[in-house]
Amino acid sequence: MAKKPAAPATDIPAMDYAQHNATYSGFLTLVKAGISSMALLVLALFCFIEAGQPVLGAVLLVLMVVVPVAQAMMGKRRPA
Repeated sequence: MAKKPAAPATDIPAMDYAQHNATYSGFLTLVKAGISSMALLVLALFCFIEAGQPVLGAVLLVLMVVVPVAQAMMGKRRPA
């Protein structure tokens, strides 16, 4: 005999759209920071290896760390 399909659950809570949007926004922020860090890393390596500009390469490596931290600190504030 075939099994009967399970009855749909009626106690499933509604989706928390505000939390979902906040999580997605945080994910997008991390992706943007990662892409900008990788672009700065590629430019820094180019400066070190090909362009012969080690000072500029070092500055770009420092910016690769400082820029995402500054963006995180200056980002949107959550209401208390």
